[in-house]
Order: sequence, then C-alpha cells, then structure tokens
Amino acid sequence: MLGDRVILAAIGLSSLAAIALGLQFVDSMLALTAVLLLGAVAAVAYALAPGTLASRLVLSFVQVSLVALHIQLARGMLEFHFGVFVTLALLLVYLDWRPIVWAAALFAVHHVVFDRLQAAGVGLYCITAPDLGQVMLHALYVVIQTVLEVILAVKMGRTAQESSELRRLTASLAHGDRIMLDMSRLSVHTPGGRALKEALDRMHQTVATVQQAAAGMAVACEEIASGAQDLSVRTEHAAGSLQATSASMEQLTGTVGQTAAASAEANTLAVSAAGVARRGGDVVGEVVRTMRDINEGSARIADITGVIDSIAFQTNILALNAAVEAARAGEQGRGFAVVATEVRGLAQRSARAAREISGLIGASVQKASQGGQLADDAGRTMAEIVGSVQRVSAMMGEIHTAARDQSSGIAQVNQSVGQLDQMTQQNAALVEESAAAAATLKGQADRLAEAVAVFVL
Repeated sequence: MLGDRVILAAIGLSSLAAIALGLQFVDSMLALTAVLLLGAVAAVAYALAPGTLASRLVLSFVQVSLVALHIQLARGMLEFHFGVFVTLALLLVYLDWRPIVWAAALFAVHHVVFDRLQAAGVGLYCITAPDLGQVMLHALYVVIQTVLEVILAVKMGRTAQESSELRRLTASLAHGDRIMLDMSRLSVHTPGGRALKEALDRMHQTVATVQQAAAGMAVACEEIASGAQDLSVRTEHAAGSLQATSASMEQLTGTVGQTAAASAEANTLAVSAAGVARRGGDVVGEVVRTMRDINEGSARIADITGVIDSIAFQTNILALNAAVEAARAGEQGRGFAVVATEVRGLAQRSARAAREISGLIGASVQKASQGGQLADDAGRTMAEIVGSVQRVSAMMGEIHTAARDQSSGIAQVNQSVGQLDQMTQQNAALVEESAAAAATLKGQADRLAEAVAVFVL
C-alpha cells in the first residue's frame, strides 16, 4: 500500500510535468490526453487491487509511459532520459524485484522501438537523433542499474518482510496488561521472524513449566510443612524414647561391668584351681611312680626271701646229712652232731622266718599292687579332673573375654545411643528450620506464580 501511494504521487508529479512540457513544446493536447488516460488507468488499478502485484505492475507501466511521454514531448532531449533512472530508483519502494524488471523491460522496448521508428521518420522520439549505438549504451546502464536494484530489492524486501514479521510478533505480545506468549496462530518465513517465534515458543514453554513448577512447588511446600510438623512430633517422641533407652543402657552398662568383673575374678579362681589340680595330678603321678617302685622292691624282696628259704632248705639237708655222719662216727662225731643239730635248728628257724617274711612280703606285694592300681585310678581321675578344670578354666577365660567384649560393645552402644539422642535433638531443630524454610519457599512460590501470571499461555 505504501509503495502504491508513493508511485501514485510520482505519477501525479510526472503528469504535471507532462502538461508543463506540452505547454512549453506546443503539444498540450497530446500531453493532456495521455495524462488523462494514464491517470485513469492508475486510478482504476489502485481502486481495484491496491497493494497487489497487479497494481504494482500497472502503476509501474503508467510511470514508465509518463517518462516516455516526457521524452516524446521534449523531442528526445537527453536530460529527460534521467527520468528512466529516477523511475527505476523509485520502484525500490515496492521492495519487489518484479516491478523493477518490468519497468526496465518496458524502457528497453520503448528505446529500441522509438529509436527505430524515429529513424524511419514516423515522428516519434527516443533521443534527438536516431542512434542505435547510443540507445544500446543507455540500455546497458539501465541493465546495470536494474541488476543492482534487483539485488537491493531482494535484500531490502527480505529485511522489510522480516521487520514486518517482527513487528507483528511483538505487537501480538501485548494482551491488555498481560503478555501473550502463544504465537501458534502467526506464520513467519524470515530467519529473524522464525528465530523470534522460536524464542517466544521456548519462552512460552519455559513460562508454562515455571507456572507448573510454581504450582507444584506450592503443593510440595504445603506437604513438606505438614510432613515436617509430623516429623517434629515423631522426633520429639523418638528423643524421649532415646533418653529412656540411654538411661537403661547406662544401667545395663553398669550391670555388664559388674558381670565382667565377676567373670574376671571367676576366671582367676579357675586358673588357680587349674594350677592346683595340675599340681595335685603331678603329686598323684609321683605317688603312682613310688607305689610302682615299692611293688618292684617287694617283688625283689620276695625273690631274695625265696633264695633264703632255698638256702635254709639246703642247710637243713646238709645238717641232716651231718647228723647222720656224726651218728656213724660215734663218740668222735658227737660234737659235730651237736653242731649239726644247731645248724639244722637255725636252718628250720630261717626257713620259718623266710616263709613268714615271704607271707608278709606277699601280702605287702598284694597291697602294694592294690595301692598301685588305686594310685593309677587316682592318677587317671586326677588327669580327668585336671582336664576338666583346664576346660573350665578355658571356658571361664572365654566367658571373661566375651563379658569384656560385651561390656565394650555395650559401652559403644551406649555411646552410640547418646550420639543418636544428640542427633535426634539436632534433627528436631533441623525439622523446625525445614518447616520455616518450607513456609518461606511457599511464599516465594506464591510470588513466583503471581509474577508469571502476567504471561498468557
């Protein structure tokens, strides 16, 4: 629309210039007739299709025709050919390369056709005298300007389209006292428009996410505050229970300490008893060995007694033989008989004594054997007692170690319970701080929700 109005203004000025030239060069009827016809065409095109390609092409044609009219009325004066370049420059207002190329083509056709008709003497003018070479030179400059203007028109058109899209996008943001971020109804084609729309779309998504997050944060803060309140109550109960547990653990620690001390004393007594039993076992072993030695000595005495008995028996036989020989000797052997009688009496007493000693030794050997057996039984019993006492001592040592470890473990548990009690109290304080932070965070979430409420999604 703006381009059409600019070209219409140029057409109006060109029409006035044509009338002035017609009056100056005494051809006012041609000027007036052409101006009226071309003005009518321009008015109809603008009235029926303003801002369209058709109106651009028609208005460009009218302007080119008026420039050609200026050249004709001025009898081909070179100065009026500048209107060609001015017209091409004015057509940049459309920011469209098509009217520029259209006008350049019309000028090219006009120059060539009118130059040839002028050369033929028809009475039409392109320049003051027909010269196709000069016309072609003019055409070359027109082509150069047209190419440059086409490049400019394309770039300026893109820039203008981008600027228009940016204006539409920014204008669409306004929604009363709020900001509209939904740009899905608008279509864009330029890089800047697409970039801005994508940025607004991302902002739309971000704000939507922020609104959802703010709403979720508010709900979460309420739940956190409620949970913190419940946790505070439970923490207080837990703190009370831990304090009671700590007191019980202290009592248990004292009891276990006493048990550990008693087990240590019992372990000491068990170790002492094991030593006593071990020494008793050693003494019994010595008794067993002594009884064995006595038994062996008794056996040797019995053997010696047997030898004595055998000697007494042989002595008795010798005494009998001596008595027989003394009887045979008569008076001469009477003294020898007396001696033999005494010897035989001694041999008999020795045999009786040997038999008595053998009986006593036998009884002693039997008793020593019984004593040795009893000593062996006592030794085995003492060995079992020593083994049992040692096992009891080992068990008492294990009990003492377990009691000591248990005392240490309970002490650690007591310390841990104390630390847990302290941590529970700290947690209670942290719960209160968390509740206060949740309340503060809820207030911030509410303010954030109010802040993003200005955006319309």
